[in-house]
Amino acid sequence: MRADDNILLLFDEMLLSEKQLSHNTRRAYKTDINAYMNFIHVKYNLSVLNVDSTIISSWFRSLSNNAIARNSYLRKVSSIKEFYSFLYSDGLITSNPAKEIEAPKKIHNIPKVLTIRQIQKIIETIQPENNPNSIRLLALIEIMYSTGMRVEELVSLSLNSINYENQSIFVKGKGGRERIVPFGKHALKAIINYMNVREYFIKNKNNSSFMFPSVGKKGYLTARRFSQLLKESSIKAGLSYFSISPHILRHSFATHMLSGGADLRVLQEILGHADISTVQIYTHIVEDRKKIALAFHPLENNINL
Repeated sequence: MRADDNILLLFDEMLLSEKQLSHNTRRAYKTDINAYMNFIHVKYNLSVLNVDSTIISSWFRSLSNNAIARNSYLRKVSSIKEFYSFLYSDGLITSNPAKEIEAPKKIHNIPKVLTIRQIQKIIETIQPENNPNSIRLLALIEIMYSTGMRVEELVSLSLNSINYENQSIFVKGKGGRERIVPFGKHALKAIINYMNVREYFIKNKNNSSFMFPSVGKKGYLTARRFSQLLKESSIKAGLSYFSISPHILRHSFATHMLSGGADLRVLQEILGHADISTVQIYTHIVEDRKKIALAFHPLENNINL
């Protein structure tokens, strides 16, 4: 149904212009709505404009039957509710059939984290190589572990986003939200070393505004490539048993900061989370470590005082 395809294009334009969502978030929304459209087109031969809540619910039941992950299911519910809210607000439908549909409570999985020693092992594996590729990789790791930036925020950094004088980075994050994050002395050293070899990654003497330029389509190193390089280094460091990704570096930063006594609200701002409940996921890890520490209490060990 061609009309539904056009509606999806309008929805995507709204997500970009009004919600200012990132490319990845918009792509997820469109994937969900496409799957939903295919379902109702095939099973009911209906347009998205002519369904009721029972038909929408039937799609969700089909998802449950396929045993998809709970948080993936939750995202699809969110996509449908956002989609029909848009249709209703734009006057394309007279009532919102998804309004009363409720999503199950989201389960926040406790993220995996590296220990400080594991991160040091990765860094110690990269440092001796001292070639342009290893110097760039070290800069990426040091910046991410020092700031907790999202991987896409990191690889797409512009040259003028870094303030060397006060050791901070201007970051444009999810939904166009802007923030300034500080970085430490190890990251500063890694950045300075990298800037000495940055031209190696600029082909044909072209100018690039990106901190980590690349000849690829985007013009900068992709998150996927950074992830591959990080995994290769973790294997060399003897951590092949641990599935390491840039996202785990971000989790590790947050957990280690909280363990060190960082304020939860300040950490929320640094990470760029709109909701503090997202940051509170990391407190579970810290609390578990506190419980382990309690085992050393004299009363817990029946030590006579």
